[in-house]
Amino acid sequence: MQVLWYIINNVITDANILISLIVMLGLIVQKKSASQVVIGMMKAFMGLIILGTGSGLMCGPINYLSPLLMKAFNIQGIVPMTTSVVAYATQNYGSQVALIIVGSFAINLLLARITPFKYIFLSGHHYLYVASAMTVGMACAGVSGLPAIILGSIIAGCYYVLGPALDQPFMKNITGGQPLAMGHFGASGYWLAGQLGKLFSKDKDKSTEDLKFPEGLGFLKETVCAVAIVMAIIMAVAVVAAGPGFLAELGVTQSAITFVITQGMTFGAGLTILLVGIRMLIAELLTAFEGIATKVIPNALPALDCPVVFPYAPNAVMIGFISATVAGILFSIVFAAITGTFVVPPMIEFFFMGGAGAVFGNSTGGVKGAILGGAINGILFIVLPYAYFAVCNNILGPLYTSVVDPDFCWAGMLSFALANVLKTVGLR
Repeated sequence: MQVLWYIINNVITDANILISLIVMLGLIVQKKSASQVVIGMMKAFMGLIILGTGSGLMCGPINYLSPLLMKAFNIQGIVPMTTSVVAYATQNYGSQVALIIVGSFAINLLLARITPFKYIFLSGHHYLYVASAMTVGMACAGVSGLPAIILGSIIAGCYYVLGPALDQPFMKNITGGQPLAMGHFGASGYWLAGQLGKLFSKDKDKSTEDLKFPEGLGFLKETVCAVAIVMAIIMAVAVVAAGPGFLAELGVTQSAITFVITQGMTFGAGLTILLVGIRMLIAELLTAFEGIATKVIPNALPALDCPVVFPYAPNAVMIGFISATVAGILFSIVFAAITGTFVVPPMIEFFFMGGAGAVFGNSTGGVKGAILGGAINGILFIVLPYAYFAVCNNILGPLYTSVVDPDFCWAGMLSFALANVLKTVGLR
């Protein structure tokens, strides 16, 4: 089992290694020279490191927002944090989680080979996250061991091709027909954003990327500058609401003004780095997949993490972040009044998945579609973590946590339901 976990941690769930190996395979089957193979692998690896560095920089400011908001409104509640569920699952059901990861990856490759769904799911960390979400769901139904491994592998393996397939009609429009797919457990939210954007199909040509700003605000045409300013404003509101003195409790030694400006600029810098990494990665991966799509898995498409769509509509990303944040926070307050349980707004997801949702909404409904696409995803981040928490309450209740991404929640709840069916027929 130690060997299996070593392979999982260092190959399957490590996107840097997994994608680099995919690039290597694609170039080798194209009979590229040894130097071309090495250069392609290195550029893909470096692109992923650059992308991860940008994401890490952006997460820094966002991680300050949740405690600031909780302090400002004096609230406590369910904290949607997928890594907490992962920690519980791997600690208590480590072997099962590992075998689900391996089984689902094998099913993904098999289905891509023999079915019309030619997607290779390359968001490596999601293999671990969904296996953990399903393991907890099945454990709450009283099912574990071999039945759980088989069931979890089938659910996740099928998702790895069906999730990208769900979003692919929109992806073709977003990327201009480039051979790329969405490989992320927010697929249902992005699909919904694209569908709701059609409500404004008459405004489809009024894209977020064609927004015109007054001459004095021309700097907002630079998306990274606009995003930095938006983050600084949101941070300033949160600091004022929580009280500048609370910053010291968070370990901040800067003055409130310096802190707000620095966080805004850090966020913008992170986005700049992230976009460079994505472009570099896509260039190498598409070249490599020409070989895989002709020699290994005919017509294969790489399914990548949600930031893959950011370069195609960066203004939509900014709009989606704002609309997801506003809608998510307001809905969490209303939801708490209705249910008596407050779901702490997951700020990181508001940016990454709210932004991606807005790109999908923009592709079908322009600016209005982008606003609605971000907003609907913000609402999903409150409703679905609560639903998953309610289903898995006998385990997660004392932890007061839940998974976040919509399709982690759906997969966890589906595994719970199907595990109950297995239990009724005596398979547990």
